[in-house]
Amino acid sequence: MVRQCVLRCLLDSHAPISLPHKVETVVGRSKITKIKDQACSRNQLSLTADCELCLVEIKQLGINPSGLDGFALKKDSAYNIKHGSKVEILLNQYFHVVEFDPPPDDSEERRTSLKRKLNDSQDSDSKKKLPKTELVNMSVQECSENKWEDIENGEVYIYTAKGVRSSPKIAAFDMDGTLIKTKSGKVHPVDTNDWQILFPCVSQKVAEKHSDGFKIVLLSNQSPIGSGRVKIEEFKKKIEGVVAKLNIPAQVYIATGKGFYRKPSTGMWNVLAELKNDDLPIDMDKSFYVGDAAGRAANWAPGKKKDHSMADILLTKNLGLTFYTPEQFFLGHSITNVPMTLPEFNPRDVKSTPFNERLLSSEQELLVLVGYPGSGKSFIAKQIEEKSRHKYVTVCRDILGSWQKCSAEAIKLLQQGKSVIVDSTNPDLESRGRWTSLAKEKGLQCRCAKMATSKAHAQHNNKFREIMKIKHGIVNDIVFNTYKSKFVEPTVKEGFKEVLEVKFNPDFEDEQAEKLYKMYLLEK
Repeated sequence: MVRQCVLRCLLDSHAPISLPHKVETVVGRSKITKIKDQACSRNQLSLTADCELCLVEIKQLGINPSGLDGFALKKDSAYNIKHGSKVEILLNQYFHVVEFDPPPDDSEERRTSLKRKLNDSQDSDSKKKLPKTELVNMSVQECSENKWEDIENGEVYIYTAKGVRSSPKIAAFDMDGTLIKTKSGKVHPVDTNDWQILFPCVSQKVAEKHSDGFKIVLLSNQSPIGSGRVKIEEFKKKIEGVVAKLNIPAQVYIATGKGFYRKPSTGMWNVLAELKNDDLPIDMDKSFYVGDAAGRAANWAPGKKKDHSMADILLTKNLGLTFYTPEQFFLGHSITNVPMTLPEFNPRDVKSTPFNERLLSSEQELLVLVGYPGSGKSFIAKQIEEKSRHKYVTVCRDILGSWQKCSAEAIKLLQQGKSVIVDSTNPDLESRGRWTSLAKEKGLQCRCAKMATSKAHAQHNNKFREIMKIKHGIVNDIVFNTYKSKFVEPTVKEGFKEVLEVKFNPDFEDEQAEKLYKMYLLEK
């Protein structure tokens, strides 16, 4: 009989994954594993089975740790595992087991051997793990050389200077406008050499924190690298120059995209906490962050322009971390009387609400939805379809491409006796008039359901989709502004039987998605 190998989910949430003989299989966040957690990479683990030797070579590819029998794997290190080994696609989560059919006879002995190999800090004759604190203290070492790494195909670049040492206390800083400023005096640097230290005391203040046992960390958004306007190799030289000028070992994180790693999202901090601090838990009460993107209003100091964003202060709100402006931290200024703006939308205020039964009608009708992109129209339409047992059917412009195609499809559905939901932004009299005219022509009632979602809330939803990589068109600010400029409040005078206001009703696939949604995701 030819031996086969599978990776079986211990919760039976999906079918066993076949591991063909000497063929690399990559698993992670996917429809196959049904893992939706953004902490899990799409390419989290590599597994290559040898069905003759009853071995599986496993490598962690993702940025967050995977596990074997409760032990964390080291990224890109290869391990040979046997029949019965417990694989955690994320450490302590998504438990699977390697199974050969037929199984080898000595599987139990091999699992015990594997455990010993994985725990380098454990006595080979002992079956008890060392306490976590002992393991941590043994693993913390100074970085022996300057090194660069990247994560998720360059979504984040990490520079670790020689001498960096992990610590429970983190002194974190933004870079531009916090540690450095342009030599040219322009808002944005003209090239990677256009920088100088912001205040004369910067190096001294940073050195004091380093002497107090803090790990010095820089977190910087640099989307021009992701867009190709700035070359990463040139920017690396700038980072090395800044750290050299500070004359203190520092670890630098550069977010090049616009997704989860970009501030105010917590992606860069998560990499630091979970992968780059030698398993030392960060003391959030003792750690802090310094940044200039604090939402300060114009003239917060004489002649000062308003801050370009709130990304830095919102990052600290997402993390529960102490925040300082550069003037506070380096110069000792008070911000008691500094005017600071607050975000228009607070995602923590969003609450689930019961379905509005008034959205359903016993009569055949056209129900016209109105609202910003990302305001929740498609979700409401889906709810109406399900609640009505599909007596309502949606025509969506995002899918069909034009209002003419939507109209043609709506006519077909009306002829079949269905009620039709019009899922489009419909901001003005002209766009809505097409549907009230069609309803009048067909002798049907036409109602309007206006989403109460604000522009800032809809933009937050759009950013959430982008970070979660939900299959949906990403909408830029021009589209939101165009909708706002065109919007006319819908009324019954347009030909609607009534106009209903519908609150956004969130629906989360899991706790991780809800946790992300409740964070500040917008920079302004």
